[in-house]
Amino acid sequence: MDGFAVDGFDGRDLPLGRLRVAPNVGFVDINVTIDPTEPGYDYSKLYFTTSPDEPFDEARVICFRVVHTGRKERHRLVLPEAARASGFIRLRLDGLPYTRGRARGRFVGFVSEEDGSEASLRARRLDLKQRTRAAVEESENSRRSDLPHMPESISLELTAGCNLTCAHCSSHGTPEAHGMNNRRSAFSAEMLDGLAADAFAPLSLVNLVGRGEPMMVALPLWQKLIGHLQANDVLLTCVTNGTFLKKRIEPEMLPIIDTLTCSIDGTTPEIFAENRGGASLALWLENIAYFNALRRAANLARPPRLGLSWTLKKNNIHQFPDFIRLAIELEANLLYIRHLFVFHEKDRAQSLVNEPVLTNQYLREGYALLKGHAIKLDAVPLSDEAPARQAAS
Repeated sequence: MDGFAVDGFDGRDLPLGRLRVAPNVGFVDINVTIDPTEPGYDYSKLYFTTSPDEPFDEARVICFRVVHTGRKERHRLVLPEAARASGFIRLRLDGLPYTRGRARGRFVGFVSEEDGSEASLRARRLDLKQRTRAAVEESENSRRSDLPHMPESISLELTAGCNLTCAHCSSHGTPEAHGMNNRRSAFSAEMLDGLAADAFAPLSLVNLVGRGEPMMVALPLWQKLIGHLQANDVLLTCVTNGTFLKKRIEPEMLPIIDTLTCSIDGTTPEIFAENRGGASLALWLENIAYFNALRRAANLARPPRLGLSWTLKKNNIHQFPDFIRLAIELEANLLYIRHLFVFHEKDRAQSLVNEPVLTNQYLREGYALLKGHAIKLDAVPLSDEAPARQAAS
C-alpha cells in the first residue's frame, strides 16, 4: 500500500490512504465500524479522487450501508472505473454523514476483477443499484418520458384481499367490494419469481401497497418474497393493518425492512373497532409492541422504521391528540395523516372537509405535542376557517 491508513480514528471523515491501483483490480475492501448516538443513519459514504491534489466532492462517492452498530464489518465495493483507468485512488470515509456518532475505518486491500466470490457478486449488485439511482435522478431532472434504465423502486400489490372491512376503505368498505376483492387471485409464486429475476437486481426498494393486506398472503409466498429481497439486497416498505405482524415478521428480516406503516384510526377500543371493521385495538397494540421489541433488540445501525396512519373523521377527530401521544409512546418515526376520502356515499357524513374550526382545534393540539420529537410528519395542514365564519355570520 502506497500511503497510509488510519485505524481507530474517531471522527466523521476518515482518511484511508493514497493507493496505487493495479490494472486487474476490480474491488476495494474496507473495514468499518459505526456507533450512531442518535437516530437517522441511512448509509455511509466512501469518497474517492483519482489524483493526489484533487478535492473530494459529492460527484465521486460510493454509498453503502453498515448493518450493525458497534460491530466491525468488512465491506467490498466496486472500484470506480476512473480509478482503474488512472492507476491511483485516494479514499476518505464518511461513516455517519447525516447523524452524530463515532466512525472507524481501515483500508484492507484490493481484489481482482475476476474474483467470483459472493462478496464480489454483492459488490456488483450494490454498484448496479447506485448507478440506477443516479440514472433515475438524471431522468427526473431532465423530465424524460422515455427511460433508458430500470427503476430504482417498485410498488407491488401481492393481494387485493383483506381480513378487515374498514368502513372508509375504497376496496373493502362495502360487503360487495370486500367480497369481490377477496375473490381475486393473489400474486402467484411463478409471477414473483419472474419479477424478481427480471427487475430486483437494480432495485433499492419494494413498496407493498394496494387494495389488500399484503401480509395476508400465504406464508410460502411471503417467505419467497422475503428470500428474493434478501438475495438481491432490496429494502421493503409495507402499508399494513397490523394484524399479521407476529405471523409474518421474523428477526432475520429486520435488516431489509425500511418502514412498516400501520393504520390505526382510533385510540379507544370502540372507535378503533368502528373504523377498522371490528378489529381489536388490544391485538393491534400487542403486535406493535412485538415489532418494537424486535427492532430494539436487533442492534442495527438503521433499525426498521415505524409509521402510523390516521384517517381524520368526525368520529375520531377528538382523539387526534391522544393519537399523537400514543405515537410518541410507541416511538413512531413517521405519521401519515389524511382527511377522509369519500369513496362510498354512506361515509359522507363522517367527512370533516366542511368542519374547519372543529378540525383545527384538535390538529393544533396534536401538532403542538410533536414539538421536540424527531417524528417525520406527512400530514394535512390546518384548514382555512374564514369561509366557515362567513357562513355562520
